[in-house]
Amino acid sequence: MVEGFKLTAEKIKRIIKLAVHLPDDYYSNNKKYPLLLILDGGLFFSFLNEDNKILDLKKILDEYDKEFIVIGLFRPRLNEWNISELNPYYSGSIDGVDVSYSSIFYEYIANDLLPLLKQKYRFTDDISVMGVNLGAISVIPLLARYEKIKKGLIFSLDYCDVNDLIFDEALKINNKTIYIYQGEVDSSIDDLNKFSNLEKSLDRDTNKLIIDYDREKTNTINDIEGYIVKGLELI
Repeated sequence: MVEGFKLTAEKIKRIIKLAVHLPDDYYSNNKKYPLLLILDGGLFFSFLNEDNKILDLKKILDEYDKEFIVIGLFRPRLNEWNISELNPYYSGSIDGVDVSYSSIFYEYIANDLLPLLKQKYRFTDDISVMGVNLGAISVIPLLARYEKIKKGLIFSLDYCDVNDLIFDEALKINNKTIYIYQGEVDSSIDDLNKFSNLEKSLDRDTNKLIIDYDREKTNTINDIEGYIVKGLELI
């Protein structure tokens, strides 16, 4: 069962589109469920008359027998807004990117959006956040800065134009559960070096760290999909 709606988010100066997957029996009981917040909602959900999804959420969930609520946030259309919200460690040169904006975005998620969603849906304090490519970058600061976010799933983090501050932030993550997937085939040497440094930073104080590094796989959607099922086992 999937619902979709829009919110006017004054703090981040845009309208947010959200899609919500609920267990089939959600409206016939009073149970609370774990929550998975996806930062790349458009990859997993259609929204009204828009259908740009490229990952089959139903197929993924059918392979996993635990019930939970999945909420997908849709990204802004403009690339510079995407980067401003999702990459606080940006080191590139695209005009219009403001990395300070990401902190406002994270504050909105943790202190405005999640409490608002909790008034609308029944979910427990077991909150996970997931990102793919660009969205995967934001999993690091959300885990580091907000105690209420307990688990993170990181798929094919886009290391291009990411500076070393990401490793400093990763060192601040304590007692969280993290799953990471990285394919080698289409990763550059620089990507793999950063991946290794991130692994070392996270391995210090994390409660549970699971890494799938596959020498035979890419970071494309087809290869990621199967690993998402593995990552969900942590939820």
